[in-house]
Amino acid sequence: MKSTNRRLWLIYQQADVKKNQWYIEEYIRIGKELGLKVELILIEELIFGVKNNTWFVGQKGKLEEPPEFAIIRTIYPLLSRHLEQMGVRVFNSSKVSEICNDKARTYQYIAKLQIPMIDTMFVKNSMVTQYRSEYQAQYVIKAVDGHGGGQVFCVEEKEDFPVFERVGYSDTVFQPLIGTKHQDLRVYVLGKRILAGILRTAKEGFKSNFSLGGTVHTYSLSEQETALVQKIIDQFEFGLVGIDFLIGESGELIFNEIEDVVGARMLYQCTKIDLVREYLTFLISS
Repeated sequence: MKSTNRRLWLIYQQADVKKNQWYIEEYIRIGKELGLKVELILIEELIFGVKNNTWFVGQKGKLEEPPEFAIIRTIYPLLSRHLEQMGVRVFNSSKVSEICNDKARTYQYIAKLQIPMIDTMFVKNSMVTQYRSEYQAQYVIKAVDGHGGGQVFCVEEKEDFPVFERVGYSDTVFQPLIGTKHQDLRVYVLGKRILAGILRTAKEGFKSNFSLGGTVHTYSLSEQETALVQKIIDQFEFGLVGIDFLIGESGELIFNEIEDVVGARMLYQCTKIDLVREYLTFLISS
């Protein structure tokens, strides 16, 4: 076992710790084997800002020396950028966090690649009611900052529902409902490398998320599909992400979103990939 002189902060919200306990313990255990001291840091106990004309960070009201690395397992672009300013190597980066945790910004950014995407309207929260009245078909409303299939709603023409109770104060995207397969593909990416593809199929309804009961199995990407994914990878400096595609009527991949704080359960269930070891090895060698 190597000496653990190098520090890594694994940053979570308190509410997410219990359901991710095994995953967190793997980071601590494998980190120790690789010479990393992995510290679980709770957002609720973290303090950061500027003092004496420079940045500071700490926890429980006490300032600390920042670590060498940070893996942020919650959505907080401001924190990501703050730690980067202090010289911390943050995964995923603030650029990834800022773009990929906003569906509208993601579509806007990826559109330059000319890859298949769903026609999408970007709609401010205050304009949702007006746009709903103008749509003439079945469509999907998504909160731009929704994750895990939450805040995604299929709406029939003239259907009435308390939209603002469902999307909160978030801006939204409007998209036509496409396809009948109700499948999507998550491609796990580590750095510039594709780890695996996992195909998800909805158990019922149109959402195929594993956390919502969708079934999953591995998927082998074709050469053409690999090239499509690679076009997206080349636009970013990823740590670990999931790039999601809908499956069209002819089996084609249609870009959907990029998951910054990507879940690992599907990968562990469907493959023998030791994701935590792969990730930590990537961090200390890149």
